[in-house]
Amino acid sequence: MPAIISSITHPYWGALGARASTSRADLKLSQAKIATNLGLTVREYAALESGFIPPEVAEALGRVSLARFDEVFAWDNGTARTTVQNAVQAVASPVPVLAFGDRSTYPTAAWARLGAAVQKARLALRISKPVLGYAMKSSSKTVLRLEEGRVYGDPRTAPPGDYNSEKYLLKRLPLLEMALEWDKGQAAEILDGAPVSAAA
Repeated sequence: MPAIISSITHPYWGALGARASTSRADLKLSQAKIATNLGLTVREYAALESGFIPPEVAEALGRVSLARFDEVFAWDNGTARTTVQNAVQAVASPVPVLAFGDRSTYPTAAWARLGAAVQKARLALRISKPVLGYAMKSSSKTVLRLEEGRVYGDPRTAPPGDYNSEKYLLKRLPLLEMALEWDKGQAAEILDGAPVSAAA
């Protein structure tokens, strides 16, 4: 079993976020209050509770120690660590992914198809990954993951390592289309299986 030492490690935020959400409701505290106590922004903490972790939020979460969660939520010492370790065991078990209830809107094959089209269009326009990332109000890492199809609707279905949240990317498709000079809605059409035109 992977060793969990002091920080939250993907893909185990879901279990910790669910426990945190329940405890916060019991304590009748706002997300803003908990976020401040953890040293996070409200957006970062909200992402933790939702289970969808955008790339830029992952770094912030990785700096929060598990012991700090015990303190903030008045949990018994080691509760956060045990929650994460149980999640590790669940992921390592042979239980099918579907048992978790995949919340993806599109299958990984659809994201791979869009990623290939994005790379082709980006190279044709001679746009670098950093420039496209900036146009999408994101980063070059996001563009790299998109082009490689490393996009998942549910972090529990994603393999360990870098990945992009589907929810995060879906919000940025209009910006992607503008940057690549695509028609409005063209990215969604590619995800839905429409043939990729020469312009794409």
